[in-house]
Amino acid sequence: MITFILQIIAICALGFIVYMIGRVVPRVHESDIEKAKEVSMFHWLIGYLEQVDDWLLVIFEKFLRKLRVSIMKFDNIVSKRLAKFKKDQTKESITSIGQKESVQIEKNK
Repeated sequence: MITFILQIIAICALGFIVYMIGRVVPRVHESDIEKAKEVSMFHWLIGYLEQVDDWLLVIFEKFLRKLRVSIMKFDNIVSKRLAKFKKDQTKESITSIGQKESVQIEKNK
């Protein structure tokens, strides 16, 4: 039980740290980033990394769009099948009601 409590405390502390970092990150300005690029010895690498980041963003966006279309197609297929099952079920219930009525009429004669 004590390990469970310690794990909860550790996760809460990690969450607090992530929350604090999230609040501080928007305070960074573009001018600070440009200064850091000039000072960095890997400034030539930063340009390539930004291009790769943009490229991955485009690829991920296209993938998500195609995934959305595929999910919508799958949803359409499932909806059509459900409608077909529903129609079959109503036809069966109508025929079973008709058969019951015909049986009752024959019994009354």
